[in-house]
Amino acid sequence: MEELLFDKKFNKYSLTDKKEYLKNLIKKNKLEDIIYTLILNNKNIDENFNLLESLFRTKIFKEKNKITLKELDSLIINIYVKENKTKELFKYLNNLDDNKKDKIYKYEIDNNTDFSKLKILKKYHKKDKNKKIDIVDNNRKVKATKRFLILMLFLIISYMFLGYCYSSIIYYNTHVYPNIYVDNILIENMNHQELKDLLLSKENKIKESITLKNNNNEFYYTYQELGYSVNTKEIEDNILSITKDINGYQKLYKILTRKEYKYDVNYTLDEEVYNKFLEDLRNKTNVTKKKESFRIVNGNINYSKGVNGFTLDESSLKEEIYNSLINGNKEIILKGNVENVNNNLGSINKKVSTFTTYYNESQGRAKNIRNATNRLNGTILYPGSTFSFYSVAGPYNGSRGYIFYGKDVGSGVCQVSTTIYNNVLKLNLPIVSRENHGDMVYYVNYGLDATVYGSSVDMKFRNNSNYPIYIEASAYGGTLTVNFWSNENILPNGITYKTRVEKVSSLGFKTYLDTYKDGVKIDSKYLNSSYYLKGK
Repeated sequence: MEELLFDKKFNKYSLTDKKEYLKNLIKKNKLEDIIYTLILNNKNIDENFNLLESLFRTKIFKEKNKITLKELDSLIINIYVKENKTKELFKYLNNLDDNKKDKIYKYEIDNNTDFSKLKILKKYHKKDKNKKIDIVDNNRKVKATKRFLILMLFLIISYMFLGYCYSSIIYYNTHVYPNIYVDNILIENMNHQELKDLLLSKENKIKESITLKNNNNEFYYTYQELGYSVNTKEIEDNILSITKDINGYQKLYKILTRKEYKYDVNYTLDEEVYNKFLEDLRNKTNVTKKKESFRIVNGNINYSKGVNGFTLDESSLKEEIYNSLINGNKEIILKGNVENVNNNLGSINKKVSTFTTYYNESQGRAKNIRNATNRLNGTILYPGSTFSFYSVAGPYNGSRGYIFYGKDVGSGVCQVSTTIYNNVLKLNLPIVSRENHGDMVYYVNYGLDATVYGSSVDMKFRNNSNYPIYIEASAYGGTLTVNFWSNENILPNGITYKTRVEKVSSLGFKTYLDTYKDGVKIDSKYLNSSYYLKGK
């Protein structure tokens, strides 16, 4: 505003030139701005008084500003008050006569101006023209009040700061100091029990159980048993000893500076303990492959489950165990060389069919019956496989213990194949190949025999069930019995099968298989036709 209104050479102008300059400013500027700038730029109070009074009487002033002399004086006085120019204000008032002062004072009170709020003499006397307004004393009191308030504020802040320092020291005697980390987790302000609980949770990890599994078994160890330890006690001691044996000022310094401390939970492996564990695990896991076994002893099932072979691969086990400890995966599948066995025979729980034929123990063919029966006994037929009598009992020659009559094998072998054949019909298993004898045999009815001759004439059937079949065969004292053992569900509940033979000519017969449900015939199917050259 000063640069806008006043020429920098203003103070060097003559009084006449200053009056003329002010007249020109009146034309374009507000009166208050002109007076405000004049007071700030011209330090000559008497001259300002004369300039403003002469300016008030000019025509241009009266045209531009509808203001009384009293209002002009009030404007000037309040600018001095606002700018806290006590000396200048006092000098300006001394230029006024007592009558003017009284009028101005009344005007100020009525309009509640800044000047009216100052402590001044209520009345001016002629004898007391030079009596000063009590502005200086008022300012001194204001300044004293400010100093007192500042002092009180300082004391309050100091008290609060000292209280904060003391309470902080007391607080951190039982809590974790600022800016302390465990495994990159900020733990400041934890009380000491919470710190112990946190570290205990880390320590308890090595006491947790881990499961090691292979194809045969599961093994359980704690990480501690594997040789792992953890540095939680060391971390706790370090954290609690940060301010040990230092005074209160040093403690406060650590609290305020917030020096950073970082601690990592480390799990350490004792190699000697680990190697002992590894030896123990090796003894438990390394197993030679053992096949399952199934026998019928005195009509009872004798079954032993097979065991998978396994040789432990130790190369990556240590790393896997450490990752398990860190990541929380509590199960490890052991790597190794595996030799799997099939445990299928465990489903066999019942004798599902039986058939018996008879022979003369005194005849030479009895040896062939016993020989074929012994070869047949213990045969296992798995689901989906095909049984070949020749593959099990043949070839029928002397090197296999059979007795010959001339160039052909002696009789007796066909009685064993026939006994098996009739067991197959009781289970309604698919017949792959079967031929009747040329001459009818004595040990079964027409149409129910099954002859074999070398590899060219064979008796075959297929196990189309979901269960393995174990063949038990015995020949003793003229009695030949073949039993099929399998699961009790190989036949539907309540279903049985019976053979039925119809004579179609003097030596021709048709064989059927009838199905019964709970003793009631529900179905029948044609099996085959048999034609003989000679009857019984």
